[in-house]
Amino acid sequence: LDASPLMHMYGTQPRTLYDLFEVRALLEGESARLAATRGTQADFISIRRRYEDMTAAGPGAEVRTHARLDHAFHLAICEASHNPVLVHTLKSLTDMILTSVYACVNNLYHRTAEKQEIDRQHTRLFNAVINRRALQAQRAALDHVHSVRDHLRNIEQEEQRLVRATLRLEGW
Repeated sequence: LDASPLMHMYGTQPRTLYDLFEVRALLEGESARLAATRGTQADFISIRRRYEDMTAAGPGAEVRTHARLDHAFHLAICEASHNPVLVHTLKSLTDMILTSVYACVNNLYHRTAEKQEIDRQHTRLFNAVINRRALQAQRAALDHVHSVRDHLRNIEQEEQRLVRATLRLEGW
């Protein structure tokens, strides 16, 4: 079956990915709120550059490239929070977060509807932060993290149904 990082995490520690989404929601929601409140013009230029890099990566870009660009966008927002503890906390989780972003890109970006939804969420987050709409920025970040979590949970359940159906067909 699928040996993607997502499925590996499900197989070894099924809750890890969802635990990480809970932490990402807390950190990224607050990062977005603070960035909209405290961000400087220099921060907004950095966020815009990361956003443009991320959106410029076409469908042919490698999964790891998409994941790194996506993570860099979210990290630029966190840095604009001007809370060094928040930035340090998010950076200390980089490997785990990159794994979850990789799982998202690997499992969702080839699905047109999900990819378009993620693009809209990133645009909503970007616009809320740079237009200094703190509560909308926080809501956009939370909606994004929760949506990705829910999509991945649905894929997991779909794959489990496929496995069960295949086992039934094979007489197990």
